[in-house]
Amino acid sequence: MMPNFFVVGAARAGTTSLNRYLNQHPDIYISPRKEVHFFAAEHFPYKGPGDEGMNRLVVHDEQQYLQLFAGVTGEKAIGETSPFYLCLPGTVERMAHMIPDAKIIILLREPVDRLYSAFMHLVREGRETLSLEEGLGREAERKQQGFEPMWWYKELSLYSSQVKHYMEVFGKEHVKIILYEEFSANPRQALREIFAFLGVSEDVVIDTSVRYNAAGVAKSRKLYTLLTNFIRRPNALQKRLKSLLPWRLRDVLATKAVSMLVKSVPMDTRLHEQLKPYFAEDVAQLEELLNRDLSCWHYNESVVQK
Repeated sequence: MMPNFFVVGAARAGTTSLNRYLNQHPDIYISPRKEVHFFAAEHFPYKGPGDEGMNRLVVHDEQQYLQLFAGVTGEKAIGETSPFYLCLPGTVERMAHMIPDAKIIILLREPVDRLYSAFMHLVREGRETLSLEEGLGREAERKQQGFEPMWWYKELSLYSSQVKHYMEVFGKEHVKIILYEEFSANPRQALREIFAFLGVSEDVVIDTSVRYNAAGVAKSRKLYTLLTNFIRRPNALQKRLKSLLPWRLRDVLATKAVSMLVKSVPMDTRLHEQLKPYFAEDVAQLEELLNRDLSCWHYNESVVQK
């Protein structure tokens, strides 16, 4: 069985939290594995520092992909979440060829905030060793060298052409746009909209108290590495210990434990304002495409004219 909806991105715009929340709905089945990128598998493997972690998640074989949905027991909405689907060429066409009536969910975040979150994610993982300004200067070079899309700081925040392509292929009525800022401020309202879009009950109560995969830097690199290795690559004893707890409880406890080892580091406001003009035209195009006010991102005429 193939899925009938996808959460395609953007990376660092709330896709992990949304994936966990959707999994709580009794009429939604979400792939037990996130970021399998089956419809973009031809782009993998990538070669940047630590990219092997993402490479290991990718499913190349169709039968293996179908097995991800073997647990479906009559749920109406069947989906998977792979945040690089939004940006990788050819993904939309392959998806539409196999599932032409699929529904698409796209989360979008203020462009500079998104790229900074991606940067901090890579810093937290011990993969990014440059400053943000240096990393931005190396972006094109890194992409050419085969670094995964998480390193494409600016490019992944240029949304208009990516969103337009999905709308052209699947039709606007099959694409649901959710702003990260609204999702974070009122997740229950955003979820009601998504449930209506997917055609499932809107009145299911979802626990949105846990925020998943928040950006930040590790307070202790050693402790953070030990904990994340336990979660991601457990040995036999650790697997046994994990099996004693229900999956959802393990997930919540692991997320809270990791968050205790991570501290938030705000972006320098000067650099934030310097970067905004780069995205201003794209934001204006996105507003026109969506016929939607994006003033919550604070891109105005003064930014455009800088």
